[in-house]
Amino acid sequence: MYFPICAACETAFEALRIFRIKQGVFEHNKKAFLFAYIDKYLSVNSRLITLLNPYVAAIAILFSFSPLLLLWIKKLSKEKAYTLIAIYWLLNGSTNLPEWMGQANNFSLLNEITLIYNLIDAPLVLLILYFSSSGFKKTMLLYLLISYIIFECIMIFWKGFNFDSSAIIIGVGGSIILIFSVWGVADFFQKIEHSSFETTMGFIYAAFIFEYSLSIVTFISNYLNFKKETVDVNLFVYYLSVISATLLTSFGLWRYARPKMAEENNFS
Repeated sequence: MYFPICAACETAFEALRIFRIKQGVFEHNKKAFLFAYIDKYLSVNSRLITLLNPYVAAIAILFSFSPLLLLWIKKLSKEKAYTLIAIYWLLNGSTNLPEWMGQANNFSLLNEITLIYNLIDAPLVLLILYFSSSGFKKTMLLYLLISYIIFECIMIFWKGFNFDSSAIIIGVGGSIILIFSVWGVADFFQKIEHSSFETTMGFIYAAFIFEYSLSIVTFISNYLNFKKETVDVNLFVYYLSVISATLLTSFGLWRYARPKMAEENNFS
């Protein structure tokens, strides 16, 4: 799931267009105490968050390249799952670069990048999960990956290559990834002893859970309170989720990941 990381916080409001969020949804609840409290809280804290967003966004982009750096330093490229993880975060960071290269107002380009990335996102994660699994689960993920790609094609044919189809695609994809990531963590804790690969993937599963659960929360939050202050807060939460997820991934790769040959020799 992709929010654009804007160099200038004034363009943060454009993030709402990407998810086709309509103003006035739940407008009849504005007088409720909870929404009154949220409005008061946001009015006090949104200025600080707006000031922090560009810096937090820059950190999020930089951290997105750390798995690729660790892949190269630790010579982990022979393990397909690690390579795909590095590619996943490389794409995540790269999709945000145009806005830092003077293209923040080129909405046509940013929209195209977002739509393409949202098509690649879930299949790439499913491929990571496929190469990190075995037995029945691996077979299931293979069929699910093929089915999901067909589902994407059907949605594009039905609704077109636009944000209407993309919203459904990322919603379904994010839910599937959350389910299998939780499954991966559950499998990890059911075992007493783990290989270095299993321990590394445990951190990566946790990173996916953290990233996609927070993305869904911010996605829904936009519907509940359509205001620029809310968008700034949601973007801030998104940046923090990216930073936290990349930290978990990078720690797992740095602390536990080994080259494939070394792990095979260790268990031979």
